[in-house]
Amino acid sequence: MVMFICDGLRTKNYDEFVTSFSNPWKQPDASERQVRQLCFQMRISDTCWYDAVAEYPSERNSVPHFYIIGGGDDWGVVVNGNSKVDHRVTIDLHLPSGSRAGRDARAMVRALHRYQWGSRVSDLEQVLGLID
Repeated sequence: MVMFICDGLRTKNYDEFVTSFSNPWKQPDASERQVRQLCFQMRISDTCWYDAVAEYPSERNSVPHFYIIGGGDDWGVVVNGNSKVDHRVTIDLHLPSGSRAGRDARAMVRALHRYQWGSRVSDLEQVLGLID
């Protein structure tokens, strides 16, 4: 899905992206349209979902970008990227102080790192002691 979003940001303008990615029950409101932002949700199951935000900044040198935040079983997973062809997608685990990662979050971060960015896991994951 991440590559699909990156490709959409690269090949579609804001209105085309909205048509392709907005959830049917939640079209962007006037304030989101004004800042050229789209918020949508990717639901994996009743206990696992990702909330995504894509932005098409109006500044001349800015590029469209996105971030995705895991919820439920994947609580704490964060994925960031942009529309550049040589884009760098970052995957990490970000948790508010005192909260615990979702039950599958650690495995998801490791799997995503292995899938696309080699076998290295994030420094944050090591610092938090989340590696088995």
